[in-house]
Amino acid sequence: MGKVSYRYAHIEDLDAPTIYALLRLRQEVFIVEWGSSHLDIDGRDTEPSSVHLWAERDGDVLAAVRVVQESDDTLRIERLATRFGARGRGIAGRLLDYAVKMAGERRLLIDVPTALEPWAERFGFARAGDPFIAEGVQQVTMTH
Repeated sequence: MGKVSYRYAHIEDLDAPTIYALLRLRQEVFIVEWGSSHLDIDGRDTEPSSVHLWAERDGDVLAAVRVVQESDDTLRIERLATRFGARGRGIAGRLLDYAVKMAGERRLLIDVPTALEPWAERFGFARAGDPFIAEGVQQVTMTH
């Protein structure tokens, strides 16, 4: 088994198989596992300022996240997904670290299930509001 590689790119710089793998992972997690009835593909993937970060091993996408521009000084982490068999290995945490570094001095927001709030706090995020329900999951917005 090969080493985990971490990558990032704008969608126009990705080939079709990579786009397919990133979107398929999100469908597996959000549609199949979570039971979301909303479209995951929402148009934000193709915005010029959106950046995709992912981890792969031997060409297999293990985890992915999308970072989008909210305003001039704020970015938002969205669609953080980790393949079931790759969880608990620190892969998503590395992606979160990369997103924080990429943000630089800009404010960074993320919505996480409340059960993952302590995990996000380990990366310097703090609660920025009251819990809410999205896709049937109690979540909270956090800021860095």
